[in-house]
Amino acid sequence: MNTKLNGEDRRKVILEGYGNNEPLKAIAAKIGCSLASLKVTASKVGCTRTPKEAAEFRRGFHVPEDKQQDYYQLMTAGQYRARECALILGLLTEQSSVSR
Repeated sequence: MNTKLNGEDRRKVILEGYGNNEPLKAIAAKIGCSLASLKVTASKVGCTRTPKEAAEFRRGFHVPEDKQQDYYQLMTAGQYRARECALILGLLTEQSSVSR
């Protein structure tokens, strides 16, 4: 579906994609545009992800407020990866990290 869409169809696909938490590259491929163009259009429509939502989407898991300080401490001082920090803090089980 690498064809250019008109404005209304484009907005509809973007809203649907953001609503379904699809990767931005996949949404851009659907409407046949670049990531930058997609982000501009999404911003105009008002459906962009906050930095916190974007980080959770990339990580694939949610860090609760009470464990955020420990998580960031492990990330910076301990120099662990996101998944390793989640395993240490009990946010992920060993089995759920293997499935990825």
